[in-house]
Amino acid sequence: MKKAVAVILTLLMVFSLFACTQTTENTPSGSPSQSPTPTPTPSASQPAQSPAGGGEDAETPPSADTVTDVSALENTIGFFSSGVEPASRDTYEIVWAYMRPMALFQNITTALKELEPQLNFTTTEYCANSDIDAMIQTIEIYSDQGVDGFMIVVDPTASARIKEVLDGTGIPYVAMLNSVRDETGSEIVPCVGIEGEIAGAETIQWLYDNYKTYWGDIDESEIGLLDFNFSPNVDFDDRHNGSKARFLELLPGNESKVFSADGVSGALDEQTGYDLASAILAANPDVKYWFVAGCIELYSQGAARAVETLNMDDRVLITAVGSDVLPAEWDGGYDGSWVSCLALSNYQYTIPGICALVAQMDGKATPETLWQSRRAPGDQVTFYNVSYGLLTRDNYKEFFEQVLVDSGLA
Repeated sequence: MKKAVAVILTLLMVFSLFACTQTTENTPSGSPSQSPTPTPTPSASQPAQSPAGGGEDAETPPSADTVTDVSALENTIGFFSSGVEPASRDTYEIVWAYMRPMALFQNITTALKELEPQLNFTTTEYCANSDIDAMIQTIEIYSDQGVDGFMIVVDPTASARIKEVLDGTGIPYVAMLNSVRDETGSEIVPCVGIEGEIAGAETIQWLYDNYKTYWGDIDESEIGLLDFNFSPNVDFDDRHNGSKARFLELLPGNESKVFSADGVSGALDEQTGYDLASAILAANPDVKYWFVAGCIELYSQGAARAVETLNMDDRVLITAVGSDVLPAEWDGGYDGSWVSCLALSNYQYTIPGICALVAQMDGKATPETLWQSRRAPGDQVTFYNVSYGLLTRDNYKEFFEQVLVDSGLA
């Protein structure tokens, strides 16, 4: 049995995260992935080495028994072993909970199911259908039933309340996607996600670097920005602010052509993106060319529909943070104005999150010890910033295939 587990864990270790850059004279270039430096392939008995766990002069690589922060042993996709052999303990029961149906959450569910036999846990999936009271009641119900851990998307409109309930259960948990911060801005729940301002800026940088591929040598003063936001969510707001700041940095004379579209007037769905984009695009015929930045893919999907309705495909370039919707569109042959996305594989989200949760349930980590080397100044615990790539329909398959191989699940 131990040999079998070692083999399985070895498969989960990776060689290096694929950096999806593609630059040719006639092909849109990809922005550099934010991947960490590739690490050697570890084995189940010899975890990946990290600067936090030992230096170049160390005679033997560190192990989970000799480091304070077991997550410092992570590889480039975020997998690490707590040092407890999964098959040596009872099967953990975890709850994966989120507020509303989205493709991303379904993809994380799929990844968790694939990881269950490797890490010896079972997953109960729960969607609150936008009902915060139902989410809180369900947390309490599962706590009373004796589950071992929670992976949860904390709704930003009730983050303090949800955190209080989770803390009251005494059960380990990890937040996914949405950061949870106190009044000073300090992260207070270990969370796996992406740094919003950087992500937003990167999507606009890609459009600026590549617009000539689509439009040729145009007058840059004729470019406007339609920048989606969902202001109650600090992470989405950061993406919106990052996009706007980078646009004004690149095109400082175009301040009057910047338009914000806040989805708080509707919902986190495609229809809201369509309605907002249709109104802004139709009301500003003096803007000849448009960059459209989506803090979430559903808004960009709605904007793409609006552009088609208005027959503006040759004057609009759309991007988004996220990669669960557009790649599926590309799979179906889509080749419209939605041309790029900031991509994160569901494995890149799921693996760090589940490893961190298992380490806490194993008693080998606490919220304070997780990912210490990644912690931003001023944060009480760590927001784990996931690596990403900027993708087009020409390189997206290669990116996701490589991540799948690196995850050991191919």
